[in-house]
Amino acid sequence: MFLGLGILALLGGAILGGVFDAGPTAEASPSATPLVATSTPEPTSPEPSVAATPTTTAAPSAIPSGAEPTFPDGFLARAEACDDEPSGSTCDDSGAVNSGEPWILVSFRHGKPTDVIGIAIVDSSGAVQDTASLSLAFCQTNTDCPGYTYDRFGPLDPGTYEARVTRNGTAAATTSFRVE
Repeated sequence: MFLGLGILALLGGAILGGVFDAGPTAEASPSATPLVATSTPEPTSPEPSVAATPTTTAAPSAIPSGAEPTFPDGFLARAEACDDEPSGSTCDDSGAVNSGEPWILVSFRHGKPTDVIGIAIVDSSGAVQDTASLSLAFCQTNTDCPGYTYDRFGPLDPGTYEARVTRNGTAAATTSFRVE
């Protein structure tokens, strides 16, 4: 059973890797550290809605890194900066210090198909430098959907930044990184 799920997850990752060759990646499959104890359905054709454009709108509220809130329905998200494109749900190289084009990996559990995950890159003055979003519609009827998404941001000027993650506009996770 577990071997079959592992093979299914690898095939799903390979298919999604081909679909999202140069764009964001989203997958609803168990990771190396399972997000839930039960298996999840394989996404059939996720169609993420991604818009990575500079903006001057107000930044989403910050929450202390490592103090990600759990929502009343159990939704939980974790953000991580990666120097290179993540391998599935993990960063191979930390992006805590990077050259200005970090990948931001967001792992989540207990997502709903109506949820939208947002990522805003905010500089030390609080100005939004870049944004992206992903609809969890690929979760289809799974109202307890685990998964992850990632996107590349930049180029960013040298300085200190935060990646602020939201779920339907509400602060869900944050991570800090520095561009040298």
